[in-house]
Amino acid sequence: MARFDHRVDLRISCFIVAVNAEPDVEETVKLLARASHRENRQSMNRLARGCSQDTRNRLRAALQHRTAGPDRTPSSHEGHRQLLASAFRHPQGTGFIGPGADGLLRSAFTEALTSKTGVSWILAAKSDLRRLFDDAFDDALREHWSPRLRVVDTLEDAIEHLDFEADIARALNTNATDALLPVLWFTTSGPDTDVIHQTLQNWPDIIALIAGGWPHGPTHLIEADGPRPLPRRPIDLLSPQQAIASLDVPDQPS
Repeated sequence: MARFDHRVDLRISCFIVAVNAEPDVEETVKLLARASHRENRQSMNRLARGCSQDTRNRLRAALQHRTAGPDRTPSSHEGHRQLLASAFRHPQGTGFIGPGADGLLRSAFTEALTSKTGVSWILAAKSDLRRLFDDAFDDALREHWSPRLRVVDTLEDAIEHLDFEADIARALNTNATDALLPVLWFTTSGPDTDVIHQTLQNWPDIIALIAGGWPHGPTHLIEADGPRPLPRRPIDLLSPQQAIASLDVPDQPS
């Protein structure tokens, strides 16, 4: 069985498949997570076509289970209440303004990231993480929470990442809404709101929580002590320090 170096371009993987060597599923899934989105879409299609049906089935299963994130002990209430992000879910996206908006978004981000339920994976641009956490969300945290957390450089990269994930699902004959959704996307309103909105139309079950006023869906005013009216659950608006403390990588024993 062929094994892949994570640094190898996906096109080399396709060459291996072309000479009838079945890919190693686990290594292939890791490679896909690192693939260049725009350059490798055609290669992804070739890879899927070149695999046997058994390998394609195993790739589907691996893609569905690759996003659980680091091992941890679930909290006692997990699975028994709705995620905060889901409480504000709207098919057209949801905006947040007011003095408590960033605190609510931090709370939703932290809860979703540390949970193994509710969302498949979480997407955010570096600028959104800086707004929510200043410079405290460092490379060590990003690596620790990958692949459940996908961090991209720009809004354009975020949209390309979503498009690429859909291409993977289609190439493997997988229903994207079954395999990869719901996705939780943190982004910011601005001059590209129409582009964000169009992306939401292509992913109808995505949860988009948007900092700022949102012209295509509801915008919630979040006061310093929380939203009005409250969802059917208590909410703690986290400061950057409180959120980072919840997400921090535990010290490794020496």
